[in-house]
Amino acid sequence: MSDADLPDATPRRFEALVSGFGRLVAHAVRRVAGTAAANDLADIEQEVLLSLWKQVSAEQDIAHPASYVYRAAVREAVRAVARVRRRAEEPLPDADAATPRLEPDGERRVAEREQRDALRAVLAALPPDRARAVRAHLAGWSVDEVMQMYGWSYQRARNLIARGMADLRTGLRSRGVS
Repeated sequence: MSDADLPDATPRRFEALVSGFGRLVAHAVRRVAGTAAANDLADIEQEVLLSLWKQVSAEQDIAHPASYVYRAAVREAVRAVARVRRRAEEPLPDADAATPRLEPDGERRVAEREQRDALRAVLAALPPDRARAVRAHLAGWSVDEVMQMYGWSYQRARNLIARGMADLRTGLRSRGVS
Protein backbone atom coordinates (compact mmCIF):
# COMPACT_ATOMS: atom_id res chain seq x y z
CA MET A 1 0.00 0.00 0.00
CA SER A 2 1.55 3.28 -1.06
CA ASP A 3 1.41 6.59 0.79
CA ALA A 4 -1.03 7.93 -1.82
CA ASP A 5 -3.53 5.15 -0.97
CA LEU A 6 -3.86 6.25 2.66
CA PRO A 7 -7.06 8.18 3.48
CA ASP A 8 -5.29 11.33 4.67
CA ALA A 9 -2.47 11.26 2.12
CA THR A 10 -3.73 14.46 0.46
CA PRO A 11 -2.41 16.81 3.17
CA ARG A 12 0.92 14.99 3.15
CA ARG A 13 1.20 15.16 -0.65
CA PHE A 14 0.35 18.86 -0.51
CA GLU A 15 2.84 19.54 2.28
CA ALA A 16 5.53 17.67 0.36
CA LEU A 17 4.90 19.81 -2.74
CA VAL A 18 4.88 23.04 -0.73
CA SER A 19 8.04 22.19 1.17
CA GLY A 20 9.76 21.03 -2.01
CA PHE A 21 8.67 23.87 -4.27
CA GLY A 22 7.75 26.78 -1.98
CA ARG A 23 10.84 28.75 -2.95
CA LEU A 24 10.09 28.13 -6.63
CA VAL A 25 6.61 29.58 -6.13
CA ALA A 26 7.97 32.67 -4.36
CA HIS A 27 10.65 33.19 -7.02
CA ALA A 28 8.25 32.80 -9.95
CA VAL A 29 5.67 35.11 -8.39
CA ARG A 30 8.26 37.81 -7.64
CA ARG A 31 9.76 37.53 -11.11
CA VAL A 32 6.46 37.78 -12.95
CA ALA A 33 4.60 40.21 -10.69
CA GLY A 34 7.59 42.44 -10.00
CA THR A 35 6.79 45.90 -8.71
CA ALA A 36 3.32 45.91 -10.26
CA ALA A 37 1.97 43.77 -7.43
CA ALA A 38 4.65 44.17 -4.78
CA ASN A 39 2.07 44.61 -2.02
CA ASP A 40 0.17 41.50 -3.13
CA LEU A 41 3.02 38.96 -3.40
CA ALA A 42 1.92 36.95 -0.36
CA ASP A 43 -1.68 36.88 -1.63
CA ILE A 44 -0.53 35.69 -5.05
CA GLU A 45 1.55 32.94 -3.46
CA GLN A 46 -1.53 31.88 -1.46
CA GLU A 47 -3.57 31.69 -4.68
CA VAL A 48 -0.90 29.46 -6.22
CA LEU A 49 -1.01 27.19 -3.16
CA LEU A 50 -4.81 27.11 -3.30
CA SER A 51 -4.66 26.07 -6.95
CA LEU A 52 -2.13 23.38 -6.04
CA TRP A 53 -4.34 22.18 -3.14
CA LYS A 54 -7.32 21.84 -5.49
CA GLN A 55 -5.24 19.75 -7.87
CA VAL A 56 -3.93 17.49 -5.11
CA SER A 57 -7.28 17.14 -3.34
CA ALA A 58 -8.94 16.17 -6.61
CA GLU A 59 -6.50 13.26 -6.52
CA GLN A 60 -5.04 14.32 -9.83
CA ASP A 61 -1.59 12.95 -10.44
CA ILE A 62 0.96 15.68 -11.08
CA ALA A 63 3.44 14.06 -13.43
CA HIS A 64 6.00 16.88 -13.39
CA PRO A 65 5.52 18.74 -10.10
CA ALA A 66 8.24 21.37 -10.63
CA SER A 67 6.83 22.32 -14.04
CA TYR A 68 3.25 22.27 -12.76
CA VAL A 69 4.05 24.41 -9.71
CA TYR A 70 6.08 26.89 -11.79
CA ARG A 71 3.31 27.26 -14.39
CA ALA A 72 0.69 27.69 -11.66
CA ALA A 73 2.81 30.40 -10.05
CA VAL A 74 3.28 32.22 -13.34
CA ARG A 75 -0.42 31.92 -14.22
CA GLU A 76 -1.58 33.29 -10.87
CA ALA A 77 0.99 36.08 -10.94
CA VAL A 78 -0.16 37.17 -14.41
CA ARG A 79 -3.78 37.13 -13.23
CA ALA A 80 -2.88 39.15 -10.13
CA VAL A 81 -1.01 41.77 -12.15
CA ALA A 82 -4.03 42.09 -14.43
CA ARG A 83 -6.28 42.54 -11.37
CA VAL A 84 -3.97 45.22 -9.97
CA ARG A 85 -4.01 47.07 -13.29
CA ARG A 86 -7.81 46.86 -13.51
CA ARG A 87 -8.11 48.20 -9.96
CA ALA A 88 -5.78 51.09 -10.80
CA GLU A 89 -7.90 52.00 -13.84
CA GLU A 90 -11.23 51.87 -11.99
CA PRO A 91 -12.57 55.16 -10.65
CA LEU A 92 -12.68 55.57 -6.90
CA PRO A 93 -16.00 54.42 -5.39
CA ASP A 94 -16.87 57.92 -4.14
CA ALA A 95 -16.23 59.51 -7.54
CA ASP A 96 -19.02 61.63 -8.95
CA ALA A 97 -21.35 59.41 -11.00
CA ALA A 98 -21.92 62.24 -13.46
CA THR A 99 -18.23 62.22 -14.46
CA PRO A 100 -17.94 60.37 -17.76
CA ARG A 101 -15.34 57.64 -18.11
CA LEU A 102 -12.49 58.70 -20.33
CA GLU A 103 -11.66 56.81 -23.50
CA PRO A 104 -8.29 55.05 -23.55
CA ASP A 105 -5.52 57.43 -24.50
CA GLY A 106 -5.21 57.56 -28.28
CA GLU A 107 -1.46 58.08 -28.15
CA ARG A 108 -1.03 54.98 -26.00
CA ARG A 109 -3.02 52.88 -28.47
CA VAL A 110 -0.94 54.16 -31.37
CA ALA A 111 2.29 53.43 -29.48
CA GLU A 112 1.09 49.89 -28.65
CA ARG A 113 0.19 49.28 -32.30
CA GLU A 114 3.61 50.55 -33.40
CA GLN A 115 5.28 48.22 -30.89
CA ARG A 116 3.27 45.25 -32.19
CA ASP A 117 4.16 46.13 -35.78
CA ALA A 118 7.84 46.47 -34.87
CA LEU A 119 7.75 43.11 -33.08
CA ARG A 120 6.15 41.43 -36.10
CA ALA A 121 8.68 43.02 -38.47
CA VAL A 122 11.68 41.95 -36.37
CA LEU A 123 10.28 38.42 -35.99
CA ALA A 124 9.73 38.22 -39.75
CA ALA A 125 13.39 39.19 -40.34
CA LEU A 126 14.72 36.37 -38.11
CA PRO A 127 15.77 33.05 -39.65
CA PRO A 128 12.75 30.68 -39.66
CA ASP A 129 13.93 28.33 -36.87
CA ARG A 130 14.92 31.24 -34.62
CA ALA A 131 11.59 32.93 -35.25
CA ARG A 132 9.69 29.74 -34.36
CA ALA A 133 11.76 29.27 -31.20
CA VAL A 134 11.24 32.90 -30.14
CA ARG A 135 7.49 32.78 -30.82
CA ALA A 136 7.19 29.61 -28.73
CA HIS A 137 9.28 31.18 -25.95
CA LEU A 138 7.18 34.35 -25.97
CA ALA A 139 4.07 32.16 -25.77
CA GLY A 140 5.41 30.70 -22.52
CA TRP A 141 6.85 27.40 -23.70
CA SER A 142 9.87 26.02 -21.85
CA VAL A 143 13.05 24.93 -23.64
CA ASP A 144 12.05 21.29 -23.10
CA GLU A 145 8.64 21.90 -24.64
CA VAL A 146 10.13 23.74 -27.63
CA MET A 147 12.63 20.93 -28.05
CA GLN A 148 9.89 18.30 -28.09
CA MET A 149 7.52 20.35 -30.24
CA TYR A 150 10.03 20.84 -33.06
CA GLY A 151 12.11 17.69 -32.61
CA TRP A 152 15.29 19.63 -31.82
CA SER A 153 18.02 18.74 -29.37
CA TYR A 154 17.95 20.55 -26.04
CA GLN A 155 21.09 22.52 -26.93
CA ARG A 156 19.69 23.60 -30.30
CA ALA A 157 16.38 24.72 -28.79
CA ARG A 158 18.16 26.63 -26.02
CA ASN A 159 20.55 28.32 -28.45
CA LEU A 160 17.81 29.25 -30.92
CA ILE A 161 15.79 30.82 -28.12
CA ALA A 162 18.75 32.68 -26.62
CA ARG A 163 20.10 33.96 -29.92
CA GLY A 164 16.64 34.73 -31.24
CA MET A 165 15.75 36.76 -28.13
CA ALA A 166 19.05 38.65 -28.41
CA ASP A 167 18.32 39.39 -32.08
CA LEU A 168 14.78 40.43 -31.15
CA ARG A 169 16.00 42.87 -28.48
CA THR A 170 18.59 44.33 -30.87
CA GLY A 171 16.02 44.68 -33.66
CA LEU A 172 13.48 46.34 -31.40
CA ARG A 173 16.09 48.75 -30.01
CA SER A 174 17.11 49.72 -33.55
CA ARG A 175 13.46 50.56 -34.24
CA GLY A 176 13.25 52.70 -31.12
CA VAL A 177 11.19 50.20 -29.09
CA SER A 178 12.53 49.44 -25.64
